[in-house]
Amino acid sequence: MAPRPEGAGWGFGDAAVTAGRIAVGDTLGVSIYEIGTTLFAGAPTGGGGGTSGLTPAPAAGGTVLPPLAVGADGQVTIPYVGRVRVADRLPHAVEDEIRARLRGRSQDPQVVVRVEHGLGSSVIVGGDVRAPGRVPLSLAGERLRDVLALTGGPTGRPADTRVRLTRGGVAAELPLGEIAIGSPADVRLAAGDRIELVRRARSFTALGAARTVAEVPFEAERVSLAEAIARTGGPIDERADARAVFLFRYEPRLAGGEVPTIYRLDLINPASYFAAQRFQMRDKDVIYTANARSNALTKFLSLLNLLVSPAFNAKFLTQ
Repeated sequence: MAPRPEGAGWGFGDAAVTAGRIAVGDTLGVSIYEIGTTLFAGAPTGGGGGTSGLTPAPAAGGTVLPPLAVGADGQVTIPYVGRVRVADRLPHAVEDEIRARLRGRSQDPQVVVRVEHGLGSSVIVGGDVRAPGRVPLSLAGERLRDVLALTGGPTGRPADTRVRLTRGGVAAELPLGEIAIGSPADVRLAAGDRIELVRRARSFTALGAARTVAEVPFEAERVSLAEAIARTGGPIDERADARAVFLFRYEPRLAGGEVPTIYRLDLINPASYFAAQRFQMRDKDVIYTANARSNALTKFLSLLNLLVSPAFNAKFLTQ
C-alpha cells in the first residue's frame, strides 16, 4: 500500500519578468516639454487682427498628447516624429528615441512617457471562480495564487477544484491543494495566460457491513483509508468481519491501460492501522466490509423469529 505520488507540476516554470515593458494594446501618455520656440506649445492667438493680437511665445511650455494606443504593429504616431516602435520596449527607451528625433526641430525637448497597461498585459481567469474576467499584471509580477486571490477563489470546495493553466497553446492541470504559496507550482504568470478553475467532486463508495452505506465526498485534498473508514462509521460490530475489509480500484498498468485491483485490510492486525494511515484514497474507490461468517446464523434466527413469533403470540392471546 503506497501513498499517491506528488504531482509533477505544470511542465513550465516562472514567466520572465516584463519589468514594465510596453505591450500591444497598452495606452501611452506622452508629455513633451520645450523651451524657447516650441513645436507643441504654440502661442495662442488673440481676438483682434494683425500682429497686435499675438502673444509672445512662452519661455518654456509643456504639452500632453492625446492617449496613444499601441496598435497590432507595436507602433504609435508622434507629431513631428512619425511612427515609433514601442512594443516590448521600456518607457525610458521610448523617451530617449522621441527626444533624439525631436532634436533640430525643437530646442532642448524633454519627453515623459507613461504606460497604462491594457489587455495585452493581462491574464484571463474563468470557470468555477467567484469573479471571472481579465486581471492586469503589474510590475510586481503576480503569481498564480495572487491572481486567484484577486478573483475571489473558487466557488466550491477547494478540495474539489482543479486549476487548468494554458500558456502558449500548452495546457496543464493540477489540484488547487498542490498549488501552495511559495511552491514551484505557484508560478509567475505571463501576459496572455489563461486560468480556468474546474470543479471535479471526488468521492468514494462504502458498501457491505459498514455503519454508513453511501457515496462519501472527500471534503479534503487527501483522504487516507483510515480516515475513509472512520467517515463511514467503521464496521458494524455484530455483523462485520473485521478481518475482511476490501478496497476495489483500477490501477494503471506499466504497459498502458488499467487493471482491476483488490486490496484487503485486516483490522484485527494492529499493523494494518499504520498501513491504512499511509494508503491514500482515490476518486471512485469502493470500500466493502464483508459480513462475519456467524452472521448467516444470526440472519437465520432472525428470520425464524419473524415466522414463529406471530403464531406464538396468537396462541398466547387465545389462552
